Amino acid sequence: MHVAVIGGGVVGLSTAWYLNERGISATVFERKDVGAGASWGNAGQIIPTMAVPLAEPSNLKFALTSFLKSNSSVTAPRIFDKNVLSFLPAFAFNSTTKKYLKSLREMMFLSTSANDEFLYLEKFGVQTTRRPGTFTAAMSSSSSGNYLLKEFSDVAKNGMVSDVSLLNDQQLHSAESLIQPRFTSGIQLKNQSFLDPPQLLSNLAANLNSNGIEIVENCKILSITKTNGKIKVLKENGSAEIFDSVVIATGGWLSDLSVQHGVKMPVVAGIGYSMSVKCTESTNGMLYFPEYKLACTSYRGGLRISSFLQIANIDRSSKKKNQDKLLQTSKKVFPQIEWGTVGDFWSGGRPLSTDGKPLIGQTKTAGVYVNGGHGMWGVTLGPVSGKLLADRIFSGQESSAISNFNPLRSSFIKSAAR
Repeated sequence: MHVAVIGGGVVGLSTAWYLNERGISATVFERKDVGAGASWGNAGQIIPTMAVPLAEPSNLKFALTSFLKSNSSVTAPRIFDKNVLSFLPAFAFNSTTKKYLKSLREMMFLSTSANDEFLYLEKFGVQTTRRPGTFTAAMSSSSSGNYLLKEFSDVAKNGMVSDVSLLNDQQLHSAESLIQPRFTSGIQLKNQSFLDPPQLLSNLAANLNSNGIEIVENCKILSITKTNGKIKVLKENGSAEIFDSVVIATGGWLSDLSVQHGVKMPVVAGIGYSMSVKCTESTNGMLYFPEYKLACTSYRGGLRISSFLQIANIDRSSKKKNQDKLLQTSKKVFPQIEWGTVGDFWSGGRPLSTDGKPLIGQTKTAGVYVNGGHGMWGVTLGPVSGKLLADRIFSGQESSAISNFNPLRSSFIKSAAR
């Protein structure tokens, strides 16, 4: 069997790795460079406890109020296209407590298995760059972290127990010297991990190459069709290749290729932004500021700082304006940092599904598969998602573990949690 994997982010590369482990030949096609999409600019925080569906009541409320504010970390689309217009009402429909809890329970298999698959990759030679660390959320008032505590409580009720601590003013600043005095309370998760996303991508690609997996960069795929039991992949240059199966793992562009194969759930780009800055003070690994939606991770002698969720067409996002906004927000949070060292500005589309769960499995076209829609957690859940789909392709059977992520499911969840 020879499988084409379209998309060179963590999800696509992980899928190719697990296919190869099962003796299945794969070729990876990436429209630009490996990891040029959402994976490269990811904050690099591996926190399975927080890998939950985005479609949730407090997130919907925050988004609706934020749409009315010009300086918010979440912004409404400036230009509506068909995909975005179909996404917004379905996302609102799925953001009820009952539907969220149902999706959360179904996500637990991925979240609880995430660390195991990183360990597995590391065991077999992939240098993931993962390091142990502590996650600390810092707030100017304790109420700002209520939604996080509720999220951790919901996750714990569904089988994932984390080492959660509440920090008072003194404990917060004793734990993290980078945090300014105006932040007076905190929430801490111990025994988490973080990594260097660009280096992970480079190392994963190198491992694939050493195992005979070809990665074709700067190759946009225009269409996927099935003829005489084989799958034809048409490239932008007009040439085509034939495969036994194809995996669509194109992140924010997922719907471009999947809709023609019966995937009706729209996947839109939640444009995120990140940058890096040198910093003499160290952190225990990961910081988060809920009031600013600002995620910060120890990165190459400084910090990688990530924020914003701009619902937009992935090819028409407003980059310069939001880069400036990220920089100004970061200066407010860390006025002590020397901002002349800032660099690595990045923006990319995090693939959002309407119910907040990934799409993993076969489409209506036999032999055409999808692996995407992971939201902000593509790096965290990429390896376990790749394993699940590789197992599906290898066995030819859909397991109970993957059935909850069927890419042919409706955008509107009808069943309710009990």
